[in-house]
Amino acid sequence: MSRGNLFKIQKRIIYAIEAVLDIALNAGVNPVQNLAVAKRQGIPKRYLEQTLQILVKNNILVASRGPRGGYRLAKERRKIKILDIIKSVTTEKEVNELYKSNISKIIIQPLINKFLEESMVYLNKISVEDIYNQYKQKNKDNSNKKVDFVI
Repeated sequence: MSRGNLFKIQKRIIYAIEAVLDIALNAGVNPVQNLAVAKRQGIPKRYLEQTLQILVKNNILVASRGPRGGYRLAKERRKIKILDIIKSVTTEKEVNELYKSNISKIIIQPLINKFLEESMVYLNKISVEDIYNQYKQKNKDNSNKKVDFVI
């Protein structure tokens, strides 16, 4: 079994991180519109809008309305931790619903909680700035290519 299949991460977590990184990468004079994020990242528009509103409510993003409205980061990239994004879109109830049997409550839940605590410490060290720089570094070859149009 590959490590990637060991734990399944909720789509909403992936979508939230993708949306925040997309906004960090594409923010300029005007805010980033949700339709542009949806198109670039392949996130269903309706689902993305809900996720963006949750991120606004949790002070990860700020929204502006109107024809030139959209989203911006609420803080500097270095001040937004990946753990902040994950906590914004995850509820405690969802996690606790997994443990129903006596064995789960007594043995498995504490084991998984220890793993999650250690993971949270790690994710709290990673900022949007870190993944922004990592993305820019890995895609510098693609972004430096010039398009040559010949008619």
